[in-house]
Amino acid sequence: MKGKILIVEDEYIVANDLRMMLLKAGYEVCGVADSVSEAVKMIDKTSPDWVLLDIFLVDGSKGIDVARYLNQKNIGFIYVSANTNQTVLEAAKATRPAGFLVKPFREKDLLIMLDIAKDKHHNQLRFEMQRELIIQKQFQNIRDLPCETCHKIAKLPGVLQTMVPFDYMRFAFCSKRNSPMEEYHFIRTGFDEYQNLTGSEFVRQVSSSGNSSRGRLKVPVSTQSGFLNDHAFRQSLMDDVWEKQVSAHYGLAAKLNFITYADAGDPVLLTFYSKNAHEYSGTHVSGLEKIKKALLWSLEFKQPEKSTTASAKAGPVQLPMAPETTDKSAGVFNGIIGNSPALLKMLDEIDLVARSNIAVLILGESGTGKEKVARSIHALSSRKANPIITINCAAIPQNLIESELFGHEKGAFTGAVERRIGKFEMADGGTVFLDEIGELTMESQVKLLRVLQEQEFERIGSWKTIKVNVRIVAATNRNLEKEVAEGRFRLDLYYRLNVFPIQLAPLRERKGDIPLLCQHFLALKSEKMGKQVTGIADRVLKQLDSYDWPGNIRELEHLIERSMLLADGTVIDRITLPLPLGQALSASGGHQKRPVMRTLDDMEADYILDVLSQCQGKIAGRGGAAEILGLPSSTLNSKMKKLGITKYFNK
Repeated sequence: MKGKILIVEDEYIVANDLRMMLLKAGYEVCGVADSVSEAVKMIDKTSPDWVLLDIFLVDGSKGIDVARYLNQKNIGFIYVSANTNQTVLEAAKATRPAGFLVKPFREKDLLIMLDIAKDKHHNQLRFEMQRELIIQKQFQNIRDLPCETCHKIAKLPGVLQTMVPFDYMRFAFCSKRNSPMEEYHFIRTGFDEYQNLTGSEFVRQVSSSGNSSRGRLKVPVSTQSGFLNDHAFRQSLMDDVWEKQVSAHYGLAAKLNFITYADAGDPVLLTFYSKNAHEYSGTHVSGLEKIKKALLWSLEFKQPEKSTTASAKAGPVQLPMAPETTDKSAGVFNGIIGNSPALLKMLDEIDLVARSNIAVLILGESGTGKEKVARSIHALSSRKANPIITINCAAIPQNLIESELFGHEKGAFTGAVERRIGKFEMADGGTVFLDEIGELTMESQVKLLRVLQEQEFERIGSWKTIKVNVRIVAATNRNLEKEVAEGRFRLDLYYRLNVFPIQLAPLRERKGDIPLLCQHFLALKSEKMGKQVTGIADRVLKQLDSYDWPGNIRELEHLIERSMLLADGTVIDRITLPLPLGQALSASGGHQKRPVMRTLDDMEADYILDVLSQCQGKIAGRGGAAEILGLPSSTLNSKMKKLGITKYFNK
């Protein structure tokens, strides 16, 4: 038998069809349930290997509730559903299913999905195990530090962040009478950077009056471990005025409580808060359960001679403060700039997944820096000594994809005058970055899938099988789930790639990073252009903050380049922002006219002409348009020829 499968489905015909398909394929069906309560009972009774899970059940309950229970037990599951609205779909995705089947489906679709889901679930479990081992090692390193417990506590945020994301964390331990003995507060300020505050310092920072006489914060020792997101979190604030003030001060939207006990029976409480309204789940609680013994051991709470009461009597302990810095992420993450919550969450994910070998799918709008993320993952991995090979899937002609990916022998086809090594062979031992994966044709997807599944291929014209060891990182600005639903992207390829998705936030959702990005581009372009522009006026920064940046970071970079060219001195004191999409202003009166629709080629031509005019027609060389645009001069000449603007400038 291939494994035991439980079917949770309230339509008898669909459930029976599933059962027959699975039995025919060699699976054991250990039961069929039509409600959440019945499903939970069967899970406990039969311990299935896999669960096929309908989202909407006959009694009005949802399979999502079963999914949360399955996550606690590390049992893989696949959703099977006819339709969902966006809210339910987001809730279903948050439970991390191993696959998603849309009714109606073929037997072949079911079996392929099961194979892919098993592989993906195995990779996720292995990834979680690797992460736990790393955390255990980090706790051991903390324990071995020759310092006091308070200084060891100051090391906790950087370790716990990889398991439970947070913007503010409170650590407290109490007496057996449930009175707080010591509290420590950690405010995240950057990647691996935390402001460490004692209880009184924290009160002074948050209290609007600046009065620190309010005393220690109330520690809800009797509270069970659990989490509150979004509306439930906001509701809980009605019962705690101080917590409401803290949440308003830091913009917090979700909370997770975790309580454990030292050997002496003293409660130890960790409370995590996030600005993301949908941050926490039962997975975070169960993850903390797995590491709690190592956490307590690292702080030496198991040693009876350590007395929390004694330290409390000695007064609050001053923790070492994190060094002041503007941005630490750039040097670690391949020049990725910023410290906004959205960016820090992404950096955490990069840092976490880089150490494994699982596939990564980078999702984001054009201009958000997907290639930088891919290169950061490679640079932080154990494969960094080997190459990362980029394959631009949008640029490979259909008839050349096999040759491009797998290579060919001399004489394999007309024009093959010599042997060619393919991209996958070139990347052996390293990383393959499949950029714009959503642009591949269905036929090309089939050819790519085999090498991803089997890590082997043959060059065109050769019978010899070549095995490679590569890590796959893919990126797209398309909604691949929509592409799958509309038949333009293979379901099996999607789930093969989508093992660890990283969503890049658009610039309009991380505007706090704009000043840092501007300073970075000023320093970078000043050196390349040979023109010293070192600052941006405050009113210009306010203009930049008011714009929605449809072209994201790439658009900001180009705008800074253009503004540097136009700047008279060392400070950019004026800037011309693009008009909102669909709007045009008359040159005479400035009143709104009928929207003027223009092609991308028209806009690109205007931009190139504008840059060329600022360079007095110079294309190549230092200070030329090609350098400013970040293009080889040959590529710029080709673009100008294609757009019909070569006649305006001499090469």
